[in-house]
Amino acid sequence: MARIQFGIFPITEDWPDGRDMARVYNEIVAEAKMAESVGFDSCLITEHHQQADGYFPNPLMVSAGVARETTTLKVGSCVALAPLYNPIRLTEDTALLDVISNGRLILGLGASYVSEDLAAFGVDVSQRGALMEDTVRFLQEAWTQDNLDFDGEVFHFQNMRVTPKPVQQPRPPVWLGAWTPQGLRRAGRLGDAWVTDVINTLPTFQMFGEIYRKSAAKNGNRPRVAVLRECWVAPSTEQALEEYTEHLMMSHKFYFEAGGYSPLADPWVADIKSVDEFTFDKVAPDRFIIGSPEHCISEIERWHTELDSDYFVMRFRHPTGPTHEKALASIKLFGEKVIPAFA
Repeated sequence: MARIQFGIFPITEDWPDGRDMARVYNEIVAEAKMAESVGFDSCLITEHHQQADGYFPNPLMVSAGVARETTTLKVGSCVALAPLYNPIRLTEDTALLDVISNGRLILGLGASYVSEDLAAFGVDVSQRGALMEDTVRFLQEAWTQDNLDFDGEVFHFQNMRVTPKPVQQPRPPVWLGAWTPQGLRRAGRLGDAWVTDVINTLPTFQMFGEIYRKSAAKNGNRPRVAVLRECWVAPSTEQALEEYTEHLMMSHKFYFEAGGYSPLADPWVADIKSVDEFTFDKVAPDRFIIGSPEHCISEIERWHTELDSDYFVMRFRHPTGPTHEKALASIKLFGEKVIPAFA
């Protein structure tokens, strides 16, 4: 089978009121250490703001903590919200994270789709694309150059020197999240990989992938697809569904109510009259990787074949569960029984 790399993206919140975030951090570290011990390649942290459940707002700080407790695991974001950062600050902080981790940074960036994230920082939603474009271009140049003059659409800098420089040469990889034509073309033009969302299906990603790959080819870049997926593995598919489905659907009902599910991608959504009609049987096809080790291997191989994706970043928990102990067991089983099939 194909050589495929795997990461985890852990939950960074405490449902429902964020009262025990020290426990959440310690569980992230423990899950990352388990993932490293059984062959995962990365632990990547997400970002949101203004959340009642205490959602960690700084993926780089959490990643630095994970880096100090691991030795080989790649660390970073999937994704950090580029429009919320001063590009000089982001370039400095990410270079420092690469130093702290001794060259293990993967920087995933997105333009943000949650209005609360943008409003908290006074960012005009219409400026998201330009801010992200400038930020990506600046950090890629400033990581590798000194005395940099930068003339972007929003940001203009003269004689900039960012220190320290990253450990990775020529620079750390930058993955760009996208699910619009403009964003996909940007990922092909500027990114080292396109990282998918966690909502859409394989057929939708195939359509997105055509836009991304055409842009990458046009700009002389090698395309690479990193897939974010919901994942749960148990000794049997029946057990996996029993343990994971309830918690998975709580998150995806939130996405549905927030407008994350589009009738253009999922026509059946147009017929949904209430969230009670938003059921697992309707949502699941071509979307989740849940089951026995043999079933998960088959699904990953199918996704790789049909999307040419060689990196999967898996979410093993949701705010309501499964428990940390069950997540550790599922991560361990995935590492022992699934990852070796793609080594």
